[in-house]
Amino acid sequence: MRGLKHSGFPIVSFALCCCIAAAGLPAWAQEEPGTAAIPTVYRDSWKITVNGKPQVNGTFTMIFKPLNGEPVEFTVNVVAKMKPKQISQDLWKELSLAAGVNYKVRKKGDKVVTISKVNKKVPGITLELTEQKLSGMSLTISAN
Repeated sequence: MRGLKHSGFPIVSFALCCCIAAAGLPAWAQEEPGTAAIPTVYRDSWKITVNGKPQVNGTFTMIFKPLNGEPVEFTVNVVAKMKPKQISQDLWKELSLAAGVNYKVRKKGDKVVTISKVNKKVPGITLELTEQKLSGMSLTISAN
């Protein structure tokens, strides 16, 4: 390096250019994550499957809503070690009350409850699990 003279000007100007360019970039690390909107799906029928046995006492809350209708919220109480057959029976009772006469609610086997329209003139429906205060079991809502 002996004999070479470096002027500090090119290094300083390069560093200054980098700072200016970096200041113009968006600050990705500082942005808040967005929330994705889940679309509401209305169907002619739904299937709810009870999986597992609860380890403790608890509840789950669902909303039944016909297209362009009022939502009806209902809660099912669950006792520790309750069998899926008993849980699906209680779910069948509560959903039948929430749905009313325009929808058929059926119990299929020990773990499945289905709901469907009684005729083509009745609007489609949506089901939503809004709260689950349980351990050891779950519910699956799927197309029927």
